[in-house]
Amino acid sequence: MTQQLPPAQNSVDPSSGFMPPPPGANFGPPGMFPPPPLPPGMRPPPPFFGPPPRRRGGWRTFFTIVLLVALGFSVVMNFALLAMRGSELSGQQQTIQSGDPTTEIAVVPLEGEINSTVAAKFDRLMTRAEADGNVKAMVVRINTPGGEVTASDEIYQRIALYKSRKQVPVVISMGAMATSGGYYAACAGDHLVAEHTTLTGNIGVLMPRFNLSKLADKYGVEENTIVATGATYKNAGSMFAPPNPRDDAYLQAIIDSAFTRFKKVVSKGRGNALKLKIEQIADGRVYTSERALSEGLVDSVGYLDDACQYAATTAHIAKPQIVRFEEKLSIFQLFGDDSEAMHLVPSASSGVSVNGVKVDQNTLDRFLRPRLLYQWMP
Repeated sequence: MTQQLPPAQNSVDPSSGFMPPPPGANFGPPGMFPPPPLPPGMRPPPPFFGPPPRRRGGWRTFFTIVLLVALGFSVVMNFALLAMRGSELSGQQQTIQSGDPTTEIAVVPLEGEINSTVAAKFDRLMTRAEADGNVKAMVVRINTPGGEVTASDEIYQRIALYKSRKQVPVVISMGAMATSGGYYAACAGDHLVAEHTTLTGNIGVLMPRFNLSKLADKYGVEENTIVATGATYKNAGSMFAPPNPRDDAYLQAIIDSAFTRFKKVVSKGRGNALKLKIEQIADGRVYTSERALSEGLVDSVGYLDDACQYAATTAHIAKPQIVRFEEKLSIFQLFGDDSEAMHLVPSASSGVSVNGVKVDQNTLDRFLRPRLLYQWMP
């Protein structure tokens, strides 16, 4: 007697032909466990001989998330940069003393080594104060050792222009230093107030020069700078060429011309207040506040409050509101990288090494490149 298997267990559709098992099927040794039958009319999937699909996630997902977060942060910071740059000229005001908002005393700072960047910032602050109809008097708060000749003169002219346009009192309040170019700018004020510990004066001009010709001869360094035919003075004062009377006289005339301008500014600004002739005072000395007062370089000794009180009295303001004009920090300044003042930041990628000590390019420029300075350099 023969045992019959159920028809469903060995029935095969001859029309379907032979198809390999689907990928990943494991039926043991060949022929041991045949694949289960397919329903009538259904074909098995085509064979797949490629690599198994890669599993997503893990580190790849992590780095994708980090990239998206960084991209979002970049977008936000760029919008912040545009917003802050767009409102930079509007700046901000800090109320030092509350009072009648229609009778303001503007306090405008002049701080740091004077250069073109400082002069431009000062001009922006003055422009804002000039546009404010509530400002009835001004106090320029000076704390600087001086700096570049042209920038100092531009600040002086900006104060004088403000006075001619607004016809309001301008009082100078000196901080720790108002020397050289700082005093030059101060002479545009109507009344000068120095603190008890202020250093001021230092009326003079200098052009820092260093000559390395002997050092160059010792180590066989020779300068071969080429100048245009007929431009005899183009390379005058080169640090690699021995000093000569012709170049010295040429540079001395330039310095003396700037010095003459400085003395005229002081004489015009101080007028009859000077106790001595300008030649006796303008000899490069730095004066204490008491000595400056006795020589007529300042009008009184006091602090910012005293300067503001004098401005209020002169402008006939009973209850002034004292406001300090400032500029909003740019995004570069917030992160310690001010693009407008990059030339003030030492560069680690340029310069020379002196006895193992790195000297940045800005320091080299300051001391080795000939520059006219109204600046105290003790």
